[in-house]
Amino acid sequence: MSDSIGQGEAVGHDVIVSGAGPVGLTAALVLGRAGKRVLVLESEAEPATQWRASTFHSPTLELAEGLGLIDDMLAEGLVAPTYQLRDRTGGLIADFDFSTLSDVTQYPYRLQLEQYKYVRMLLDKLADEETVEVRFSHRVTGHRVTGPASVDVRVSGPSGDLSVTGGHLVGADGARSTVRQDLGVEFEGITYEHRYLLLGIDAPLEEYFPGISYVNYVSDPTEHMMLLRIPDCWRVMFEVTDGPADDEVVTDEFIEGRLKALLDPHPMPQVLSRQVYRVHQRVAAEFRRGPVVLIGDAAHVNSPIGGLGLNSGVHDAWTLGRTLAGAHGAPDLDSWAEQRRQVALSEIQRITHRNTRDLSLDEGEARDARLDALREISRDPRRAREWMLEASMIASARRQNLVPERLIKTGGDSVTIT
Repeated sequence: MSDSIGQGEAVGHDVIVSGAGPVGLTAALVLGRAGKRVLVLESEAEPATQWRASTFHSPTLELAEGLGLIDDMLAEGLVAPTYQLRDRTGGLIADFDFSTLSDVTQYPYRLQLEQYKYVRMLLDKLADEETVEVRFSHRVTGHRVTGPASVDVRVSGPSGDLSVTGGHLVGADGARSTVRQDLGVEFEGITYEHRYLLLGIDAPLEEYFPGISYVNYVSDPTEHMMLLRIPDCWRVMFEVTDGPADDEVVTDEFIEGRLKALLDPHPMPQVLSRQVYRVHQRVAAEFRRGPVVLIGDAAHVNSPIGGLGLNSGVHDAWTLGRTLAGAHGAPDLDSWAEQRRQVALSEIQRITHRNTRDLSLDEGEARDARLDALREISRDPRRAREWMLEASMIASARRQNLVPERLIKTGGDSVTIT
């Protein structure tokens, strides 16, 4: 990994990837293992160390096994075999046990692992790939398509502005993607009214709330929540709809009020991190235009309820890498783009929107009926199984042939859960 690109070496890449996050680096590793010459360009000076996403579902762990990452991930992550839906005042609604899916996957659980650790593992693997270069402090500023499989990419780096050429450009540069904006592709969808306050806290929540899982989604008409254990700490996410501006939401006074309402009479914990953000459900109008493709948050963003965003981005990266590597014959980027966009619309967006809606329903008969329905689903073995196949992304992965056939033996009868 070099610090800068010289003009004399700015040619001959099969694929140029904009963004050295988990999605861009996964694509680079898949392509590097196939012998492709890959250049990864990252605007930041070093890998991000924020926790960000932290859930890895079963199909993603299967892909990690194939990439030689799984042992490191299991060594550093937390296995969460169950997840719970709770009511803020009424207690447990549903407890879903992924271990009942052990007949269809080697990894019948969610693995809680901070995103930055996954990125570090990818960088370690990429250091051994002779055909892959990762350059930090190099920001993609634009591009020009020069042929069906040729693109000039404009870059700003420590030595100034320059141009690099490649067969394809992959935009893995996040929700505010420069590559997507340079293409002029619309980012269609909605922004939810509410905001989220996300905290990392040093507190033994498993002692304060006996019986909770490592993963807990808490329904409430005015302030739904998430309690999520990661190796570094507990993460607590509060809904914030009305009220003060963002800069006030992250103040000690505001945070203390929220935590006191949750934890009282237990002592106030140390707050390790704080951020406030808005939640979007958006999908790019196109995932591919000529030799330029979009993956991960550059292509689709969604509510965090369910932990599907990072996983679907990794699936984008793996399937794109396999497609560009010609794993199934001549690359068919049109089919790849169509399939991944449909997954984002009909599965990722649908599930995460449903999950968010379930937690935030107003008081009344509709809310009571929905919570009762969720209880009934969890108590019915067949329906609970179908729910978990969907929540774990196994059902989606099976439809895409993403998970090896040997790991998907049975799936029960098809059940539609709305």
